Amino acid sequence: MTTAAVYQYINDAGVIVPDTDDLLTEVRQEYMDTLAPDLNTDGSTPQGVLINAEALARAAVVANNAAVANQINPNIAGGVFLEAICALTGFDVPTGTFSTISGVALGGLASTIIPAGQLVSVGEGGPQFASVALVTLDGSGNATVDFQAVDTGPIPAAVDSLVLVAPVLGLETVANANIAVLGVAALSDAAIRALRQNTLALQGVSIAEAITSALFDVPGVTSLSFRENIADTTQTIDGIVLVAHSIWACVAGGSDNDVAFALLGTKTLGANWNGATDVTVVEPASGQTYTVQFDRPTETPMFIELTVTAPGSLSDPQTAVANAALAYADGQVLGQPGFAVGAAASPFAIAAGVCVQLPGVLVTLCRVSLDGASWQTTEITAALDVQYQSTFPTVTVILNA
Repeated sequence: MTTAAVYQYINDAGVIVPDTDDLLTEVRQEYMDTLAPDLNTDGSTPQGVLINAEALARAAVVANNAAVANQINPNIAGGVFLEAICALTGFDVPTGTFSTISGVALGGLASTIIPAGQLVSVGEGGPQFASVALVTLDGSGNATVDFQAVDTGPIPAAVDSLVLVAPVLGLETVANANIAVLGVAALSDAAIRALRQNTLALQGVSIAEAITSALFDVPGVTSLSFRENIADTTQTIDGIVLVAHSIWACVAGGSDNDVAFALLGTKTLGANWNGATDVTVVEPASGQTYTVQFDRPTETPMFIELTVTAPGSLSDPQTAVANAALAYADGQVLGQPGFAVGAAASPFAIAAGVCVQLPGVLVTLCRVSLDGASWQTTEITAALDVQYQSTFPTVTVILNA
């Protein structure tokens, strides 16, 4: 018996995968047309078993063909197909993401300037982290700055585990009250799709999307806010003061130099900058020196309280729920920005993020607070230059009896 499977898995509506029951009906009819109109095709008969096997084989072929056809869709594509789509807009998929440690305390002589890139290690001779921004020790000899791992991948760092490596003169101590937020060795397809959405205008200049795309393409950048003033006078836009004909960016993560080069390479000619961070950059094409300005977000502690009912399968539900809440805050829940620059702290979104990661957990109440005393179940908005931060000490998990 020789038959040709006929199916249409692509039409004007897109890629269609036929229902397995339709394929089974089609194969049954083929057997009856070939062997006998009254052939018993019940699944308990020998011919019924063959019919079922043939229908399943065809379903597998159709599903495979549909999956391959869908690789032209960047919202569905994966693997090398997705990387090829990313390459169309000049986006090179990173091999992984960097572990980060927020709010690292530096101490030493007052007024000491500590450039971006100051190294610390996890213990003596351990994995190294580098500071992401230039800071100056205040009158008391203190400053805080975020650190990023030198290498990609999940590099852990416990509280108070950092050691200075070749410190600049005047820098004497380092202490981290927060553990490292772990990076990944390789980005998942879903993470690549999200990053691609943020870098669609990499090949452009001047427009807002081109500038933000260039900034998101900077290694280590996790989130940002952006505004533009097109007027001839200084304007206050969404709470941010912008000088005439200028742009403003508040960027979390990435080195100061990399962020400055991204801004210099994409802004409109003649436009000015705004921000408290000044970086001197030489334009390679002209040799002209520019002082590029931008802001770093003000990191503000956000307290989270979760009341949950947890399944018995979780050996340590309080730690698991706290980790899930912190993963949401760090933007590790796919499709959710978490506590990005300028993003609100939403109890509903936090609870949803926990439930997505821990399907057996029921969140009965989620509250947020800026001081750990005044709690609310409604979201707390953030200014464009503020980024909320949550750590283990600011997350409380209450188990229902």
